[in-house]
Amino acid sequence: MEMSVDDAYWRSIQTLFEWIHKEVKKSKTRVVFRTYAPVHFRGGDWKTGGNCHLETLPDLVSSTVPSKAWAHLLEPFRNMPSANSTKNQALELDLLNVSQMTAQRRDGHLSVFYLGSSGPAPLHKQDCSHWCLPGVPDTWNELLYALILKRGLQKHQNMTVLSMDRVELGQ
Repeated sequence: MEMSVDDAYWRSIQTLFEWIHKEVKKSKTRVVFRTYAPVHFRGGDWKTGGNCHLETLPDLVSSTVPSKAWAHLLEPFRNMPSANSTKNQALELDLLNVSQMTAQRRDGHLSVFYLGSSGPAPLHKQDCSHWCLPGVPDTWNELLYALILKRGLQKHQNMTVLSMDRVELGQ
């Protein structure tokens, strides 16, 4: 089967939406989708001479990959039926958008930190798509934790409002 990367992405998102609608019990489960984390190859891709050699500082001014480069990846989520929709297929999921933040962390890859038996990784074997720990994935985890806390607080506030309504009704 021949398929472009974009077509494969759209197909995977459609599969995700179908799975959520079919399998997820909304009363018991929250779905969190983490967005695309761009790689930082320069001068080509992994198998065509790309590398991220000597990237030791984050991109603090602006991302080397403009946000427009992956804006289309958020389209399925913009077009997703919302919980307020009248459609029967309304989906509920939290979107953890890490693309812009991650694009600015070109320094967080294994490439310059990997030391093999003969020293640093050669340019043609550098890993510019996986992340060092501690590092960028820890920030994703902090964002996820904040999202979980936010959902818990909202649930608690909703329960408090319901409790207050019951007290007022009982008087």
